[in-house]
Amino acid sequence: MDSIIRNSRILLEKMCHGYKYTYKELQKICDFTETQLCFAILYLLKDGKIQQYRDNDVIYELVPIKRH
Repeated sequence: MDSIIRNSRILLEKMCHGYKYTYKELQKICDFTETQLCFAILYLLKDGKIQQYRDNDVIYELVPIKRH
């Protein structure tokens, strides 16, 4: 579980440098194995940090931080 949390933090940091990403783009910027990337994405989706939707491809993007 520790490696999933660590990888999800790395992924989140890398995603802060851009806006929208495809799965292949995330693989390229993180250099994770398929399994590592899948678990990191699932963890961030579950935690509400990123969202996933379909355009021409499946797109992943950061969820905006709500400020009061």
